[in-house]
Amino acid sequence: MTTMTPGFAVPPFDRALLALEGLSIGDAFGQSFFQPEWTNRLTDGVLPDAPWHFTDDTETSLSIVWTLGKYGRIEQDALAQSLARRYSYDRAYGPSMHRVLARIAAGEHWRAVTADAFAGQGSFGNGAAMRSAPLGAYFAEQPLLVVEQATLAAEVTHAHPEGIAGAVAVALAAAEASRMREAGLCPGLTRFIDSIIEQMPESEVRSR
Repeated sequence: MTTMTPGFAVPPFDRALLALEGLSIGDAFGQSFFQPEWTNRLTDGVLPDAPWHFTDDTETSLSIVWTLGKYGRIEQDALAQSLARRYSYDRAYGPSMHRVLARIAAGEHWRAVTADAFAGQGSFGNGAAMRSAPLGAYFAEQPLLVVEQATLAAEVTHAHPEGIAGAVAVALAAAEASRMREAGLCPGLTRFIDSIIEQMPESEVRSR
């Protein structure tokens, strides 16, 4: 993954790794708020002692990055197997994901498992969104591919359209951040959010 992308000084996989680094630090820092002894000290500007423990946000993002590194795109079967293989109970997965990944690991096809969740609705939690940043950074120069690939990545565990829309929103945000960083720009919050909404497919996530 050393090919330079036209218009970008940083190759796609390096952008994905940078997004993963930021995601993992934010994940581990945020997890500190769930430790009662640190909650008040964090609001006073005091950082937790090492080590900081990451959660399923980072663990599942590692599977996204692995898939991109191996295939240069989202290959759904491979991603599903990686998510199941890397699963660890101690990483604070949501209750439904414990069951989903256990069933995939046991040999059930991910498509049947995810379609079966929540009485056939499919999950529309934030699990697909929380792992999408590296994907958005990787495809930052191709917004249509960001939407396509984020959708493919989300479908492996989240069949509900709104769960997929959340993943697309985060991927688009990461792509926009990568483009702004490359251009040396720091847009205001309103401009940044508006640029993401404009690119999103119709959904409740977009309208809200």
